[in-house]
Amino acid sequence: MKIIDISTNKEGQEERFWELLYDERIAEDTFWVPKEAFFEVGGINSKIKAKQQYEFLLRLADSYCVEFSEGRFDQAFVDRYVKVEYRKTGCLSDEIYTDCYIISKYKDKLIAAGCFDEVLKSVLDAANRCGLQKETVDFLEKMLKREKEFYEIDDAIRPVLIYKGENICHNILNVFAEQFGEALMRAGQTVEYFDSEKEDVKSMTKFIGKRYRAVVGMQTYLFGLKIQNGQMFLHDKIYAPKFNFVFDHPIWMKNHLTQSPRNLSIFTLDQNYQKFIKQYYSRRAYLFPPAGVLPDCGVYEKKYDVSFVGTYGDFWNELLTIHGMERRFRFLANKYLLIMRKQPDLPAEAAFGKALEQYGISCTKEEFLELFYQMRRVTYCVMHYFRYQVMLELLAAGIRVDVFGNSWNYCPLSRYPNLVCHPDVTMEESMKIWRQSKLSLNVMSWHKSGFTERMANIMLCRSVLITDETAYLDGRFCDGEDLLSFRLCERAQLPKRIRAYLNDPEEMVRIADNGYQKAKQHHTWDGRAKEFLEKILEEGLCGTE
Repeated sequence: MKIIDISTNKEGQEERFWELLYDERIAEDTFWVPKEAFFEVGGINSKIKAKQQYEFLLRLADSYCVEFSEGRFDQAFVDRYVKVEYRKTGCLSDEIYTDCYIISKYKDKLIAAGCFDEVLKSVLDAANRCGLQKETVDFLEKMLKREKEFYEIDDAIRPVLIYKGENICHNILNVFAEQFGEALMRAGQTVEYFDSEKEDVKSMTKFIGKRYRAVVGMQTYLFGLKIQNGQMFLHDKIYAPKFNFVFDHPIWMKNHLTQSPRNLSIFTLDQNYQKFIKQYYSRRAYLFPPAGVLPDCGVYEKKYDVSFVGTYGDFWNELLTIHGMERRFRFLANKYLLIMRKQPDLPAEAAFGKALEQYGISCTKEEFLELFYQMRRVTYCVMHYFRYQVMLELLAAGIRVDVFGNSWNYCPLSRYPNLVCHPDVTMEESMKIWRQSKLSLNVMSWHKSGFTERMANIMLCRSVLITDETAYLDGRFCDGEDLLSFRLCERAQLPKRIRAYLNDPEEMVRIADNGYQKAKQHHTWDGRAKEFLEKILEEGLCGTE
């Protein structure tokens, strides 16, 4: 086991690089690498099937002067270093293919040193001895010509670029960006950020021609930027797969999703939205809900019976907006609203389809999309209507509910003395509140097959999650075992259930523990980062332009 020390000594750097190139045995050990240097050069390349550590050390030696030493492994040391363990992986052909990639990557360096032909001959001789000469020559040509296969490997060590700066909804999108980025870094991935709030958007032209492992946005409109007098999307000149998280119904992003760079995929929190994106926008879509974070290990008193962190949302104002629509839209909107109120289990697009059917309106796909876009605020209205109705059931039954958000001070429900209003809170403060809550309420923003970060964080804080039903829970979580779920049309039964659990502390602890274990296993940002790196980016997306 060796500690790697680095410096900028150019003479020593060249000497170490050539020593490593010619003696692969040096890489057959476990190394402790300074974190900064590890991330700077891109970490271990998962696209290489053999000689991963050897290839990594060459990359490190190409950027720094590398020296080996011994030392003490106390906690302060471990916090500053990454442990890179030697693993012999892959077959002989994989080792030869790695050598082909290395030859291509350092081609200019090898030619300048006058040893390109020598290194090339040694690899081809090894391939010939194994009967792999033809396959090796074919692969080597692709590497040397820098064809797609080369970039599928080389892009895997490049940074993931994450966009920040969308300062909406209590800064939650920036929180997501940072939480996802930190999880990627814990998984060994280099991350860069572009903050549109701090940097001029025009400066994004600096990314033109660059390659990244991926570019990720949080419901951002930056992917719609154009150059050349509006003739080309800027992101079509950035070489990387692009992903935009969309946390609302995708109808809200219609203009963006119909006018976006060609290589843009969408992350969505709802299975229905995934289908909608594929059907109406012809985009690659992944079910990839936002996740939660593990809270600190402190012990908190459970001082809140039922808590709710979120806005009130005045559905009466939304109704006024609907009534102010043009006559041709107003009647359709009212029918759409009525259907959702009577059948609250229906996804928004299904309810709107029923409204069209009842009026005898037939549409092309494009016409449906445009009409549905005109009706988008109706979904917002009905979501807040049911949030109000659920809260009303609890308050009318005498259950104390602690709500967090300034909007609750001015809502009609504030007449109930058991509605205890608190100021707005940050994401970090929300985690403390859920830690202090026996039960925590969630009412979906009409995500009928979705999962949200609020749900994950409530469970990770060992509070019992109370949520309206969503098809996403089927087969993943169980009502009465991991959480409490209810149908919006049967909300009148909810107060009785809540009272029963408040009177049974042991049962509440059992359910909270079950929810915690499942959320910890499947719904943390660390888990999402692993899925992103090991599954999504493995779908042949790296190396795309």
